[in-house]
Amino acid sequence: MRTTKYQMRDDDEEPSVDEMRYDLAEAEAMNMPVSNIIEVLLEGVQGLSETPDIEIKDEWREFFKKNS
Repeated sequence: MRTTKYQMRDDDEEPSVDEMRYDLAEAEAMNMPVSNIIEVLLEGVQGLSETPDIEIKDEWREFFKKNS
């Protein structure tokens, strides 16, 4: 089983927005079926680096607090 950067980070501090972006990208990549990868390669997506910080923080808290 692969250990993620999120799992290795100290739980006492909230991560930076860039760390949140990485956590979300890593979680998506680990759970993405091949059909979704093909769709992304064909159609593209808006990158997390282009997503506003407030949306990243909201999505990160929702995903990781629910799944911890």
